[in-house]
Amino acid sequence: MESFRVTATSLHLRSKPVVAPSTKLAMLHYGHAVDKIENSTTADWWKVSTVLDGQKLEGFVHSQYLEPANKFVAPVASNSISAVHLATTKPVGRDAGSRAFPLNEAGQPKRTATTSTDKVKQLHQIVNWLAVEKSPRYLPKGSTTYCNIYAYDFCYLANVYIPRVWWTSKALLQLQAGQQVTAKYDETVQELNANSLFNWFASYGSQFGWQRSFDLTEVQRQANAGAVCIISARRKDKNAPGHICLVVPEIDDHQATRKGEVVTVPVQSNAGATNFRYGGKVWWTSDKFDGFSFWIHD
Repeated sequence: MESFRVTATSLHLRSKPVVAPSTKLAMLHYGHAVDKIENSTTADWWKVSTVLDGQKLEGFVHSQYLEPANKFVAPVASNSISAVHLATTKPVGRDAGSRAFPLNEAGQPKRTATTSTDKVKQLHQIVNWLAVEKSPRYLPKGSTTYCNIYAYDFCYLANVYIPRVWWTSKALLQLQAGQQVTAKYDETVQELNANSLFNWFASYGSQFGWQRSFDLTEVQRQANAGAVCIISARRKDKNAPGHICLVVPEIDDHQATRKGEVVTVPVQSNAGATNFRYGGKVWWTSDKFDGFSFWIHD
């Protein structure tokens, strides 16, 4: 098979050679490698295979945005960087303050179990303790919403890492040079919104134990086994808010929607314009987003 590289900033891999929200499989970025399988029946569209976040995929792309691999000049790769949180001795709770800091309430639940059954119980305890539909920390204020805060808090209590703040470009360069850098707000670290978290998962997620999935059935199955699962999406308009939400274990009165055995709508826990502990619909394929991804952390 002939090898090619993506030349567009971003390019949808699709289930069919048709531009429609329902055909989106994944977003391929500049420089991503694909192998041509064959021409499709639609002019200028190719069926290709690729590997994305360790998973082999097949789908369709428009050949206009591909270049032969032997003519492509690859961008420079970056080094891995350590996790970072802001530290404070002040109380940080579920009220409306200190959203850049991790929670430190006495008695806050944690996911520390080693068995699937106990992990699931602890994830439900975290969902119910955070009480996203009524805790001021997550309630929308005008057009401002806090999906990234809720996802961060849930992951923090579940003992997996996503950043609330992340290293600035300058700090990353210093760290890559072996220099010691202290986390200082708006100096060496900056807050990440949902759009930035989408980019972070793509760049750093695998280094922090996240595995990308392209199968909602797998995502729900892993959540039901006590894994931490996330849906992340980035807006086309980078000045508009992206979104991130949790996929959580099913319970008796909140089950995933299925067609046969295939999950079409997983059970989600959400902060945003509408907050809920359990529920959800398919929102990530909307045309207002230019990319989405599913992530699992055991």
